Amino acid sequence: MESMTLDVTSRLGRRLLPQSLRAQFTLAFLTLALLILAGGATAVYALRTSNSATRQLTDERLVRMQNGQDMVQRTLLIERQTDQLLTTRSPDTLRSSYAATVEQLEALDQLVQELTAANSGVAILDMHQSSQLFRNTANIVAQLRESLLQTEVTFEQTLDDHAARLTATQTRISLELAVLLFDLPRANDSDAVQRLRVRYERLSRAADKLPDADVETADLFSLRLRLINQRNVIQRFNEELKNEAGVLVAVAREQSSAYTEDYREAVQRLVEASNRSQRWVLIMLGASLIFAWFVTRVFMGRHVLVRLNEISRQLRQEHTDKTHLIMAEHGKDEIGSMARAVNQFLKDRLQLEKKTVQLSIATERLALQNNRLEQEAIIRAGQGHVLELIARSTELAEVLESLAHLVESQLEGMMVSILVLDEDGKHLLHGAAPSLPKAYNQLIDGTAIGPSVGSCGTAVYRREPVIVTDIELDPLWEEYRSAAAPYGFRACWSTPILSHERKVLGTFALYSNTVRSPSSTETRLIDMATPLAGIAIERQLTEKRIRYMGDHDALTGLPNRTLLEDRLKQAILYAQRYSRLVTVVFLDLDKFKLVNDSLGHSAGDVLLKTVAQRMQECVRRTDTVVRLGGDEFVIILFDQPSDLDGVTPALHKIQEAILRPIQLSGHTLHVTCSMGLATYPADGSDTDTLLSNADAAMYRAKELGRNSYQFYTSEMNNKDQGKLAMQDGLRNALNHDEFLLLYQPQVDLQSGQIIGVEALIRWQHPELGMVSPIKFIPQAEETGLIVPIGDWVIHTACKQNKDWQDAGWPPITMSVNISARQFVERDLIDRVRHALQETGLDPMYLELELTESLIMQDLQQAISKMKELQSMGISLSIDDFGTGYSSLAALKSFPIARLKIDQSFVHDLPDNENDRAIATAVISLGHKLNLKVIAEGVETEEQQTFLRENGCDEIQGHFFSRAVSAEQISLLLRTPRLPQPSRIASPDSARRKRNVKRPSSPIPGHQ
Repeated sequence: MESMTLDVTSRLGRRLLPQSLRAQFTLAFLTLALLILAGGATAVYALRTSNSATRQLTDERLVRMQNGQDMVQRTLLIERQTDQLLTTRSPDTLRSSYAATVEQLEALDQLVQELTAANSGVAILDMHQSSQLFRNTANIVAQLRESLLQTEVTFEQTLDDHAARLTATQTRISLELAVLLFDLPRANDSDAVQRLRVRYERLSRAADKLPDADVETADLFSLRLRLINQRNVIQRFNEELKNEAGVLVAVAREQSSAYTEDYREAVQRLVEASNRSQRWVLIMLGASLIFAWFVTRVFMGRHVLVRLNEISRQLRQEHTDKTHLIMAEHGKDEIGSMARAVNQFLKDRLQLEKKTVQLSIATERLALQNNRLEQEAIIRAGQGHVLELIARSTELAEVLESLAHLVESQLEGMMVSILVLDEDGKHLLHGAAPSLPKAYNQLIDGTAIGPSVGSCGTAVYRREPVIVTDIELDPLWEEYRSAAAPYGFRACWSTPILSHERKVLGTFALYSNTVRSPSSTETRLIDMATPLAGIAIERQLTEKRIRYMGDHDALTGLPNRTLLEDRLKQAILYAQRYSRLVTVVFLDLDKFKLVNDSLGHSAGDVLLKTVAQRMQECVRRTDTVVRLGGDEFVIILFDQPSDLDGVTPALHKIQEAILRPIQLSGHTLHVTCSMGLATYPADGSDTDTLLSNADAAMYRAKELGRNSYQFYTSEMNNKDQGKLAMQDGLRNALNHDEFLLLYQPQVDLQSGQIIGVEALIRWQHPELGMVSPIKFIPQAEETGLIVPIGDWVIHTACKQNKDWQDAGWPPITMSVNISARQFVERDLIDRVRHALQETGLDPMYLELELTESLIMQDLQQAISKMKELQSMGISLSIDDFGTGYSSLAALKSFPIARLKIDQSFVHDLPDNENDRAIATAVISLGHKLNLKVIAEGVETEEQQTFLRENGCDEIQGHFFSRAVSAEQISLLLRTPRLPQPSRIASPDSARRKRNVKRPSSPIPGHQ
């Protein structure tokens, strides 16, 4: 067994160790191993010894650094919680913020104690003192804040209670006292509080009787003073607390920075110790290798070295014939193998030299390709920069300048010129040419476009690139050769810049001082730069169009409201500087809505454009015509003399121009307008005032009959103020139940019985008395108050009809007028349904009266809504029939049950022939359509007789009864038939003039 092991070991040794070096290699290997072991052990011992102490010190400083960072985080958290403590208005939040702050302070104190135990530096002691001082101040601030919040709550509750009692008194002085109390929270110093107290006491003494709250009021002013004092004290403590929080953070940051610096120094020392140990290891290993080499050199056989030296010598003396082998491949040991390897090496080197030549050629090609790729990368980066400038809406000149620099940086000796097509499409303007002489740029700026206008003008004319290789010989430059010669330009290549719609936007040209054609690189750069220039130019044109659209009306092209303010401000500034006048004309087309409704919106648009064009032709270039919207225009007459002599002729000229016939959809129209004038500085010193006053003057012109103009006067504003007062009164009337309903009977002509009533609204004003609907309904329509007023009318009328039925009177129909503003409300159906459900009235006893004009505003929508009302069981009727403009085709589609002949056709019956014809036609038409016909405004027996003889079904009017109260209707319902005629008194009995013609209206209860 042992012999077998020795045999295996021997064979393994022969296999591993070379024959020529076996003994020498064994000795050298043992020596090298011993030296490496000794050197490694020494180095490891030194490394472990030096690193142990340094690492321990580093770990301690790491812990301190982490604690310091934790301390900074906690101080920052304390600072944020301090802000919440100082800003919160909730006592609960205040207490929770203070508790959280105290919790963080305790954690901070724990960290400070740990750091103090490890290092009792001055900064740590400062940290501890700052923490204690902050805790004390925070405690004081929290208590003061809580006291302040409680005082504020007490103050607000006391204020609200006392103000409520004063308001409930409903006297002028009590209301003024309440207003004073509401001003008290805004008094932020003791002087303001004292002034309010003096005013309050003075008003209190003037009052006969006030709520018993004098003592409470004194407490209220004292509470306010105490609040002001507390806030002042808290403000000082707030600042101190913020400063202390800042000091706390600063000290923590300073200490954390010191700990971090210590840790960095410890790490640096650890690194230096490690480096020293590594150097010692390298030194020991190097010494071991040198000694091993020496031993090997001494003990290796000379025969080995001689053979190796021979191979080396013959390698140095290699023959010029590369195919010659340097030595015989003798020997079977390692040196013989080496000789054979050297011979193989020489053969491989021959092959390598051949491949090296091939590789050199490929490298040159790759270098050329790499240069091209680098150039393309630079170009792409430049493209990105140019596109970024375009995306940021940079000025066009800057974008084109950047593009020109990009191309010139890649083409040495070339000069770029970018020209932009003028708005007239006939000239080229300077865009960018950073390297061309300024004088030459000025010379070609404004170049005309033509078939022989240099390179650029011809390129635009032909819509294709124009390559001129020699300016001195090319006929295209015949007229411009003298301009280029002083600067040495010999070649110019121009390419047209096209938009995405293939429209010419300008040219991109390259100038050269040598006679030549463009290279492929130059052509590629031109193809890259030209679309970029097109994008930049097209972007500017698009933005310009957008700005124009933002300042101008899309339909007429006139300036809009935005540009109006700017133009008017400029005109005012000019007038101020040169002591001139500015006249603002507010113009509105008369009855434009009729054109829109009858001929359609397309015809209305044509009319507006025609009028706009005519107005522009009537004013000077310095004047401005603006469309505000709809049919409203404003004209700014700029730079007017002090006598305004030029204004009146201009207005007459505008009136005559607008009045000229206009052909629309086969119709010849004569349009008139109403104008109002306000002049700077007499009628206003700013744009809003001038426009408002001109608007008021325009409405005055409409009130006086339209087709005229009015200069602004101060009385117009007084009238506007009266409108505002009326609007305020209407709002109060809704809230204070000042409206009431009167009811006018509707009588069956055959039986004489009351078959229904119409609900008519009245306003019982506390100061003005009974106000006619003619005065307040238009204001209600304008402000939108007609909607809640109409809801009140429907609800009240339904409730009254239900009360009559519950009292045992025969059921009758309640007619209620619906206004146009009320009808277009989306939830009208729900409002009516709610009124019926709440009052319990059967829908069959409710009739809603609509006007023709109301329905024709949006015919399809109106019919849909009418059918939905009809499906609920509600009756519908057409009020004031004959005054609108509905067609018979539309009338037959209305889901109605009754037509009401307008009183304007009844007033002159039976004497007026036209009224007789109209009334007879309406009655006949209604019966043909299976509709009941009722006539309103019947005041004489002759009118009643005529209507009965011609088949009218029902009538209402003063001949039977005026509008009366619900109690008087109850009396009338007791009789089976109404006396004829019946002169029943009413709250309107003062208005008894026989010949007064009452205007019809689609408003609730307007009669």
